[in-house]
Amino acid sequence: MKTRLMLGVILGSVLIASPIVWADPGSRCSSSRAMFGHSSHGQGSVATHLLRHLMKNKQEIGLTDEQIAKLRAMALDSDKARIRAEADMKVSARELRSLMWDDKSELPAIEAKIKEKASLKANVRILDVRAKRELIAALTPEQQSKLKALWREHGSERRHAMRAEYGEPDAGARDSEGQAALSDSGSETGEFSAS
Repeated sequence: MKTRLMLGVILGSVLIASPIVWADPGSRCSSSRAMFGHSSHGQGSVATHLLRHLMKNKQEIGLTDEQIAKLRAMALDSDKARIRAEADMKVSARELRSLMWDDKSELPAIEAKIKEKASLKANVRILDVRAKRELIAALTPEQQSKLKALWREHGSERRHAMRAEYGEPDAGARDSEGQAALSDSGSETGEFSAS
C-alpha cells in the first residue's frame, strides 16, 4: 500500500513538473540533456576526440614527447576557438528566438538572423575540419599511415561487432580486386573517418 502511495506521489510530481520544464521552447533540448547528465561541452570537439585517439595509440603511432606537447597545445587552441564559436552560435540562436516571438520584428531582420546563425554553424564545422587537418599534419607521413591503419582496424571491428549484434552477414568482405563491398546504404564499408 505504501509503495503504491509513494509511486502515485512521484508520478504526480513528475506530471506537475513537466509543463514547467518544457515551458521555454528554447531550453527544451539543453535542459533535458542537463537533466540526464549530458552536456554538449562534455562531449568534446573533433580535436579533443582525435587527440584522445592519438594519446591512446601513441606507442603504436610512435609519437615523440615533443609531438605530444605540440598536439596538446594545438588541440587546446582549437577547443578554445570552438567554444567561442559555439557561444556565438548560441547567442545568435537566442536572438533569433527572441525576434521570432516578437510580433513587431520585421521579416528581413529575421531572415538576416537565420543566415547569421547558419554562417556561425558552418564556422564551427570549418573549425573542426581545420583542427583535424592541422593535428594530422603535425604527424610524419609514416605516423599518418599508422593512424589510418588504426582507423581502418577500428572501423572494421565496429562493423563486425554491429553485424554480430544484429545477426547480419559480414558485408565488409572485399571483392576480387580488393575493393570494399558496398553496403545496403550504398556507402563503402571500408571507410572510417575520425570526424
